[in-house]
Amino acid sequence: MPLHVAFLWHMHQPDYVDPALGAALMPWVRLHATKGYLDMIWHVEQHPEFRCTFNLTPILIKQIRQLVDGEARDLWRDLAAVPASELTGPQKTGILEHFFKANWETMVKPHSRYWALLQQRGMRTPVTELARVAGQFSAQDYRDLQVWFNLAWFGYAADELYPQLRDLKQKGRGFTEDDKRVVLDCQQDVLRRLLGHYKAGAERGQIEISTTPFYHPILPLVYDSDFARRCMPGRALPPRFSHPEDARAHLAAAVAQHTEVFGAPPRGIWPSEGSVCPELVPILHDLGLEWFATDEEILWRSLGGQRNRNDLYQAYRVQQGGAEVSAVFRERSLSDFIGFTAARNAPDRAADFLLGHLEQIARHSGEDDPLCAIILDGENCWEHFTDGGRAFLDALYRRISRHDQLRPTGFHAYLQGHPPRRALSQLQTGSWINADFDIWIGDPEENRAWELLGKTRAFLQGKADRHEITEEQHRRALESIYAAEGSDWFWWYGGDFVTDNDLLFDQLFRSHLQNVYRICGVPVPDELQMRICRSEMHDQEYQPMAALISPQIDGAVTSFYEWTGAAVYETDKGMSAMARTTRPVEAVLFGTDSDTFYLRVNLRADVALTGKTGLRITVTEPQLTVVEIPQLRVGELDCYVLNITTAGCKAVLGQILEIAIPFRVLHWKPGVEAGFYLQLNRDGVVLERIPSAREIRFRIPDDRFVAENWQV
Repeated sequence: MPLHVAFLWHMHQPDYVDPALGAALMPWVRLHATKGYLDMIWHVEQHPEFRCTFNLTPILIKQIRQLVDGEARDLWRDLAAVPASELTGPQKTGILEHFFKANWETMVKPHSRYWALLQQRGMRTPVTELARVAGQFSAQDYRDLQVWFNLAWFGYAADELYPQLRDLKQKGRGFTEDDKRVVLDCQQDVLRRLLGHYKAGAERGQIEISTTPFYHPILPLVYDSDFARRCMPGRALPPRFSHPEDARAHLAAAVAQHTEVFGAPPRGIWPSEGSVCPELVPILHDLGLEWFATDEEILWRSLGGQRNRNDLYQAYRVQQGGAEVSAVFRERSLSDFIGFTAARNAPDRAADFLLGHLEQIARHSGEDDPLCAIILDGENCWEHFTDGGRAFLDALYRRISRHDQLRPTGFHAYLQGHPPRRALSQLQTGSWINADFDIWIGDPEENRAWELLGKTRAFLQGKADRHEITEEQHRRALESIYAAEGSDWFWWYGGDFVTDNDLLFDQLFRSHLQNVYRICGVPVPDELQMRICRSEMHDQEYQPMAALISPQIDGAVTSFYEWTGAAVYETDKGMSAMARTTRPVEAVLFGTDSDTFYLRVNLRADVALTGKTGLRITVTEPQLTVVEIPQLRVGELDCYVLNITTAGCKAVLGQILEIAIPFRVLHWKPGVEAGFYLQLNRDGVVLERIPSAREIRFRIPDDRFVAENWQV
């Protein structure tokens, strides 16, 4: 029997609209619309035999409509529209700070003028220095930068649909204000037409459109924050927040808007961050939602820990309180391959890798009409492809559609023809990340946010119960509560994930709570004026070196102290809007003595070193040098630079992987700035890059470092 392959592309942006200003504080709805959102539906249109599901979150749809209807301004678009000759000093520094926020390798560097402007500003110029740098840019420089920032965020579909954009990219420099208006007008036209593209795809039966709770909350925690104890026993949690009525409201609003926009109600749901609990099943059933999807780890824990891979490739019935819905579970490794690794490989090779694994599932699955669910972010990963993912998706869609063992499908279409035969006796409470809620609750910052949300919710309920506000005030204030319940604010609180805009997300979260008090005509409490985010804690991507080290290179933890003082980079602490649950590397430790660079790589215990699995260390500064370990196996390993065995290098894999590289091999000297990144490869395919973007940077210790960090 063929393997049914169900892709779900999840598309989401948090609520960037500040309720007090009526303006979007960040541009990502508009810019992702002109790139990933348009590219993805256009690409499906080019492959009429392909089938898939798009999950468009309600808050994303709402913001697209607000931008189209003029109900909300986009402050970054306003900044781009200001004539370059009329820019004020603060506007100039704002442009220099924000208008390079794109993937430098794939969206800036390919355009010589844009890249030159970045060099002119400086790639690591502190924000505090931008006012000084601003005077070095002419009006033409600013105009070119205004145009290029917006132009670079158009994807390949827009280039096909709007030839004038291709012409402007070819022109490259010396843009006029009329050129700028063309770019901004094309953006608005994309926004105006975008949802119609998706509606048409659904009407012709090529795509299915699923939904998510309206403001993208972690619905089990909104229902009852103490549900976190089921999957996070012993963790410190905030005062209990329990509002099942809010959980239902998010889902009901999602269904209502979806029906209005697309002309039919949604059949299924990707719960925000794949977060589920049994108590949601009756609500889904009542609202006509027939299926939900989440991660495979939820399945394994629901089955009591047993992990027969064939159990993954089918749908299940989930019952609670007399209600029943279907559940499908995400194939994690293939989903994560597309989201995090495919871009680091040639498009055909990446497609071959996926096809090979799908063929293997088709051959070995013990199920009749098996289903493989590939579910991932449908927007952010394409920035890492040199062509926006076009060649990869072309190869993937074409080969799957024509394959005699594979059938592309949507979830509703599959379930209609193949109703679930098995039922889950229990459903694990948790999310798609580690089957728990650690990202959103349990950290002091996260708990403080939940506490303030709970206080504001209780304040509003008291006002309503005492009839001190009108029904209209209550409705508007509840909308701000629902916005504050969104998961995105909690994602960026705590140390799990870091962004340049932590404080802005903090401001947006508190602005929604502040708005509740304003609507009720009550002064905003002082505690909502104080930021929650302790941004100083997020300045470092890694724990820096504290002392020189000279570990014994034997692949063993010889002594607790031998790596004491080393820098520590934890792979789960990456600065990203996406998360990954299948990283083969847990952490990288590094440091030096006076003449040797030491690396320690902690591999996860369950990583299988099958095939030709190797490690590449790319040193980017002060001179490009690549050190390669072509085959990882237990014992002492070969190290090469330019295919020549490197004398003095030593690498041993045992309990851990330890590596020593002399400074002379890397052209290093004390006091010099150094940068490096690692790649774990298997059979020519990149499994992981550490860090996922750019490189780890540090200053090679010198005598001053030794004097300041001496230890007894």
